[in-house]
Amino acid sequence: MKKILLMVTMVLGLSVLAQAQTKERQHKTPEQRAERVTGMLQKKLNLSADQSVKVKAILLTQATQMQSMRANKSDDKKANHEAFKTQLQKTDSELAAVFTADQNKTYSDFKAKLKERFKGGHGMMAHNRKGGIKNPAQRAERMTGMLQKKLNLSDDQSAKVKAIFVARAAQVDSLKAKNPGDRKANREAFKTLKQDTDKQLQAVLTADQQKTYSELKAQMKERHKGKRDGVTAPKEG
Repeated sequence: MKKILLMVTMVLGLSVLAQAQTKERQHKTPEQRAERVTGMLQKKLNLSADQSVKVKAILLTQATQMQSMRANKSDDKKANHEAFKTQLQKTDSELAAVFTADQNKTYSDFKAKLKERFKGGHGMMAHNRKGGIKNPAQRAERMTGMLQKKLNLSDDQSAKVKAIFVARAAQVDSLKAKNPGDRKANREAFKTLKQDTDKQLQAVLTADQQKTYSELKAQMKERHKGKRDGVTAPKEG
């Protein structure tokens, strides 16, 4: 049911879901997606036969164009987002011309509810991934505790490792504040910071600990493959 809601919300015109990738959507053709959403809108908005034909044609055009855009999208995520957003707004305008005033109101209310559900779900996932909002000292404490167990750090090593992570976490927050949401601008800075952190840690760890740490990073990198750049393995907070 959750996958269906995500797919439906995307087709209805919520830009926040425009780039969501689900197995269900990947295995459905534009015709199938248009047919499914049209059927849903028939029930939600009590569409007439004539309206249903027009709505299906609009959704089929959008689904086809969105599929083409996803297949040919560039590495510029901001540009891709704007292109999806423009397409979704165009679809909404075309649907508004088909619906009655009451249907438009119901449609808008329905989209708002789905968007709110989606935002709430993502907020919970972000909270679970990060263990809640933590300041640099808290994130450093968590990372140090994990390495204490994994690498059997001495008290002296733990103090030095924590200091390294506190400095790194503070720098990460500073970089994010300077360029919020701009991954491209932050990419090289995060990469340099990650490399600097690893060098500092290597100076504290023994040869055996360095080997274990490298293996741990490799495992975490594989596990989190595809996630945003600049995240050091093991993962902070």
